[in-house]
Amino acid sequence: MADAEQILRKYLENIIVDLNLINPVVNIKSVSSGGANFTTVLYSVKIAPDSKDAVNLFAKVAALGDKMRTAMPMRVYEVEHRAYTELLKKYQHLEIINNVPDEHKLQIPKYYGSSIKVMEEIMILEDLTVQGYTVYDRLKSIDWEYAATAIEEMAKLHALSFAYGVAEPEEFKDLVKDLEFEWVMNDEQAKSFWDNILLSGIESTREENKELLKDFFSTFDGGRKFLEYYEPLRRCALIHRDFRISNLMHKVESDGRIRVKIVDYQTLQGGSPVIDILYFIFTGSDVKFRAEYYHKLIDHYYSQLSQAMQRLGLNPENTYSREDFYFELKEKLPFGLAIAIFSLPLVMVEAENAPKVDENLDLTSLSVVNTSDLFRERINGVVDDFIRWGII
Repeated sequence: MADAEQILRKYLENIIVDLNLINPVVNIKSVSSGGANFTTVLYSVKIAPDSKDAVNLFAKVAALGDKMRTAMPMRVYEVEHRAYTELLKKYQHLEIINNVPDEHKLQIPKYYGSSIKVMEEIMILEDLTVQGYTVYDRLKSIDWEYAATAIEEMAKLHALSFAYGVAEPEEFKDLVKDLEFEWVMNDEQAKSFWDNILLSGIESTREENKELLKDFFSTFDGGRKFLEYYEPLRRCALIHRDFRISNLMHKVESDGRIRVKIVDYQTLQGGSPVIDILYFIFTGSDVKFRAEYYHKLIDHYYSQLSQAMQRLGLNPENTYSREDFYFELKEKLPFGLAIAIFSLPLVMVEAENAPKVDENLDLTSLSVVNTSDLFRERINGVVDDFIRWGII
């Protein structure tokens, strides 16, 4: 594939023309995700023109080569392009026509442009770091203030999805179908990936729990059961599907309030809203956090969702009631264990041990064997919770 920086420089020419920037000095710096990103290479860009303030941009350029694209035909670049060019604009329109106050609107990064030309995909957004935003340390457990704010943004995202489905039901149904997740599960590379990732998770648990986990995953049929959890039981939402701290940015305001923005929409899919909650909690929290805040955070989500639905002119009882939510949560709860075993080895990998993001990356490269003490502590805490809750 073409050199990522060359792709970026070529695309920046369009932005310079669109913004009418005269005699610009362009400074590009490579940005490390610290082992948190596996689909793009990242850059910060500063464009300093004559007689105007500098424009600070954040660029994501495709890093997936043929090997990964064949194994995981997820169309991640196309999905994010559609998110910014279509879906998020619809969401902003819904907020406007329903007079949603600014402080309750979904926090969306400013979009400057994107391309979905195969092998040269690119996304350009504002550089939030210049405004003081940063990414939460993925090796630390979330705290209440951060988690509560992140959940509020999640609730807005889901409520807007419901509002879209009510306002344009056929259009919404077509989009959900367009975004259906595909996985070549009969591919040997995919099977090896699934087997290795399970082995890494199970081998990191205490000896007395290994057989319980093996029994739990014995019905997963190479990952098909895992994907079934995403199916909605009461009402379909457009869910994020990778709602973890590495895909969020936050800043602390002078008054102590936290702001959170979702910065990655590559994995949007129709599904159960419960999936995003369980994903966030069980990839981002430790056993101590869950002991104190799990039920509080779950209740906070539905309270925020209900308020967000009402601001959009929806009746929560008719749209997605508390009863609907808790029924679905009970049915989907085992997903929390599955996503922890499946994702934590990679989510918590130390930067120096993370797979190299380039065109040679393949699916098996993501089957990280994580042996750190912190990872073992986190994964065993999740298993202990699910044993205590009677799930396994």
